[in-house]
Amino acid sequence: MKEKLNVGYVGCGVMGQVYLQAAQSIPFIRSAAVADAVEASARKAAETFGVRSVYTDAQAMFDDPGIDAVVLALPAMARAELAIRAFRAGKHVLTEKPVARSAEEVRALIREKGDRIAGCASSRTRLLDSAAVVARTLAEGKLGTLRIMRCRWQTSARPKPETMPPLWRFSKEVNGGGNLANLGSYMLDYFLGINGWSLEPDTVLARTWTIADSFADHVPAGSDGETLTSSFVSFRNGPVLTIEQGEHYVGEQVHECELIGTDGTLTFSVVPSSSRVVWSRYDGGSIAQEVLWEGQETFSTAHQRVLADFAQAVLTGRQPSTSLERALVVQRIVDGVYLSAQRGEAVRLAAQ
Repeated sequence: MKEKLNVGYVGCGVMGQVYLQAAQSIPFIRSAAVADAVEASARKAAETFGVRSVYTDAQAMFDDPGIDAVVLALPAMARAELAIRAFRAGKHVLTEKPVARSAEEVRALIREKGDRIAGCASSRTRLLDSAAVVARTLAEGKLGTLRIMRCRWQTSARPKPETMPPLWRFSKEVNGGGNLANLGSYMLDYFLGINGWSLEPDTVLARTWTIADSFADHVPAGSDGETLTSSFVSFRNGPVLTIEQGEHYVGEQVHECELIGTDGTLTFSVVPSSSRVVWSRYDGGSIAQEVLWEGQETFSTAHQRVLADFAQAVLTGRQPSTSLERALVVQRIVDGVYLSAQRGEAVRLAAQ
C-alpha cells in the first residue's frame, strides 16, 4: 500500500484553498498539483501551499502519471464532465457538494467510474465527533422506533455585502439550485448516513422560495435559485424527515435538529458549533435529560476529515463515507424537492 496519496486540485478559489489548507495537516496526502483556468490564481495557490505543478488545463493534470487522485473544487456545472474525464484518465475523484445538478448526472458518473474510488464532500459534517454520538445512540435503540427526523437551519439576514457572493450559490444552471442544493445536501447526507443509508425515500412534498424583494440587492443579478425551502420526505421503510432550510432570514439565526422516537428524543446540531447532544427519555413518570456529548466543533475540522476520509479510502481500497451511490440518494431527494415545488404537489420517487 502506498504511504502517501498524490492529490491534484481543480479550482483554486475559496474551496480549493480550503482543501489545500486541510491537506497540510494530513500526513498521508501530498498536494502535488493545482489547476485553474486563471493562471494567476493557480500560481498563487501553488506558491502559498508549496505545490510543485501548476496547470491551466484540467485535462493536462489528469494526464499527469504522478497524480493519483483529484479534488473538484468548483461549481456543479463543470464537475460532471471533469469527473468523467478524470475517471477515464485513471484518477480517483472527490467532488464538492452538491454532487451534481441532477440524479441523471450522478448516474452517468457511476457508469464511468469503473474501479476508481469516488466520493462526495456532503459527508463533511457527518464525520464530526458529535455525529458519531448521534449515530451510535440511534443504533443502540435508545430512541425506540424512530418516527420523525427534523431539522431547521435558518441563517439570519445580514447587511448588503460589499462584494457580491458568486453567482453559483443561487443558480440552477451553474450549481443545480440554490440554498437547498448547496447546504441542504449536508442535512440530507447527515440524516441518511446516521441511519446507515438504510432509508429509501418514497414521497416528497416541498415548497421553495427565491430571495425576497427586500434582499434582492444582496445577490448577483440573474440569481434564480431558492433561498428558502420547506420540505417533507417520507421513507418506505422508516420515519419521515422535515427540513426548513434557508438564509436571509429576518430573525435570530437558528439551527435545531431532532430525532423523535417512541422511547426518546435526541436534540443536536449538524452545523459545526459550540453545541450539545441531548437525550430525553421517559423515566419513572417524568422526562429525564442526559447530555451525551458537549463541545466545540469547527468547519476546519470538517474539511480536514472529509479529505482524510477520501484519501484513506483510496489508499486502503474501501469506499469513502459518501460514495457516488450514496450521493445519488441525496440527489434524488433534492430533485424530488424541486419537482414537487414546481408542480405544487407531492411527488413519488421511483425505487432506486
